[in-house]
Amino acid sequence: MDDWACVEKIEKNQQVSYWLYNKKPFVVTVTLEVDTSNLKTSATNQRQHIVSQVLQGHQRIKVLELQPINIHRKIWYDESFYWTPGNMLAVHQGDIIYQYPYAQGEHFPIVQGFGGRYSHSGASKYAVDFAMPIGTPIYAARAGVVIDLVEQHTRGGANRKYAKYANYVVILHADDTTGEYYHLKQHGVVVTLGERVSAGQKIGYSGNTGFSSLPHLHFAVYHAKPFGKYQSLPFEFE
Repeated sequence: MDDWACVEKIEKNQQVSYWLYNKKPFVVTVTLEVDTSNLKTSATNQRQHIVSQVLQGHQRIKVLELQPINIHRKIWYDESFYWTPGNMLAVHQGDIIYQYPYAQGEHFPIVQGFGGRYSHSGASKYAVDFAMPIGTPIYAARAGVVIDLVEQHTRGGANRKYAKYANYVVILHADDTTGEYYHLKQHGVVVTLGERVSAGQKIGYSGNTGFSSLPHLHFAVYHAKPFGKYQSLPFEFE
């Protein structure tokens, strides 16, 4: 069982079926990996089965059905399960121009941009860090629905061991990509789960929580991928 989605398996008469269930009202990408012995699908006898599926809110679907190859032998199976908020099939609207995630008329230096050597590589290649004082109001760069948030943490530092202590807001856009706002201050979120927000609406206050070497806001647009992974996408500010 997981906070966002879960896998259910039913075994009866040596037949095993797997279901995926999205517990949230927001789209999620789920991957199920099953290793087996003496089990097959109707199409193949292979021992490993991998299914990646996009589930809409509260959707439950059967994704795999296995039956014994030899009914006189024992069956064996073991599964792994991964999920990522968002839609792996999403196509980013490349013509969208994003607002700066702070008040109009304000200006904050970019301390790390696309491909920044310090931490903007791999999945986070296309991210932007704005240096700003703790408590600076943060505004949505694009309209969407708040699908995840954390605001209880106080810790932060220039070491990846602090990454799990980041406060953040995640907003699902109309094209099923996500906008993610990280390193917010403790109790610095002013929106709620499921709330629809407009571009330019206040969503919280900047901080220095998580993997952070100085007070700043980390903003990026992400695309869900299988196996619980994600990839940042290039975007443009107005």
